Amino acid sequence: MKIIDKKMLKEVLKSWADRYTLLCPTKTKVDDVIFDVFNTDTFTLEYTKPSLPPKSSYLPQSEVIFEVEDGRYKEVLTRPNTILFGIRPCDMAGILQARSFMMRDNNDEFYASRSEDTIIAVMACPGPQNETCFCTTTKTGPYAFKGYDLQFYDTGESLLVESGSEKGSELLDHPAFSQADEASSAGLIKDYQDKAVEAIPIIPQVESAMDRLKRQVVGDDFWEKFGDKCITCGGCVFVCPTCTCFNVVDSVTAPEKGERIRTWDACLYSGFTKEASGHNPRATPGLRLKRRHEHKLLYYNETDVGEGLCGCVGCGRCSDYCPVHIGTIEIVKAIDEHED
Repeated sequence: MKIIDKKMLKEVLKSWADRYTLLCPTKTKVDDVIFDVFNTDTFTLEYTKPSLPPKSSYLPQSEVIFEVEDGRYKEVLTRPNTILFGIRPCDMAGILQARSFMMRDNNDEFYASRSEDTIIAVMACPGPQNETCFCTTTKTGPYAFKGYDLQFYDTGESLLVESGSEKGSELLDHPAFSQADEASSAGLIKDYQDKAVEAIPIIPQVESAMDRLKRQVVGDDFWEKFGDKCITCGGCVFVCPTCTCFNVVDSVTAPEKGERIRTWDACLYSGFTKEASGHNPRATPGLRLKRRHEHKLLYYNETDVGEGLCGCVGCGRCSDYCPVHIGTIEIVKAIDEHED
């Protein structure tokens, strides 16, 4: 266990930024916080849950995966040497789920090339980041259980740091870190974790909704009511840490030259499941909402989820940013109230 004075953290981050692309909490001109390349002037530790998850580090919104010239295909594999510093535990769980999905059955080498060398430093949460956090319900926080290289705990004037990998331990080889007393540090972290868990309320409707979906007592009429409200913006998908839907398009860039591009897509879009025949098995917004939420709460893969409750990591972003208030929290509460 190591400890560092918070005043010394920027010095450490500067040294890491000399060797890696360091992405960290960055304050924008409008006082929002995003994850961006480290800058001493805009770096901040005063942040809550960022609006966007870090999934674009592994699955960019748009990326070239093949280049074609004179009939020859060339894969485009990007291997960035990256540190993700300060991500929240729910996003750590989201990375693990997405990584399992993308590499479980047919290894996605484009995804793998970005994720294999990325070092992850988690900032444990002292409590809910806002009123929509429910990671204790989904068993994905408020501290990371696995997958991280480093995990930081903010104890006031200093940060306690635990290492989760050899790569993480190597990063702690800096004079700003000192050895912490193991016994007292373990007690501090245990107290921190217990208080954080106690501060984030359980949403019992999540498991109730999962049970009702399993028993197939929620009819399509329920989903169509929400479908009538949905404006098909796709926002819930794009802010979700575990959504990995994408489309692939080919583009001619010059005579005898072209690109194959992978871009984010959303299961809520009307053309997502449309077949070549013109038939669409999910022709209405309600049926598409049904599929999205069943994917999180019913048809998730146990291998991907691991020790988590389901395919949702409880970050609450879909409830934060849905313009018409039909995120996961609203859905599970409505399912719970729905008459069988």
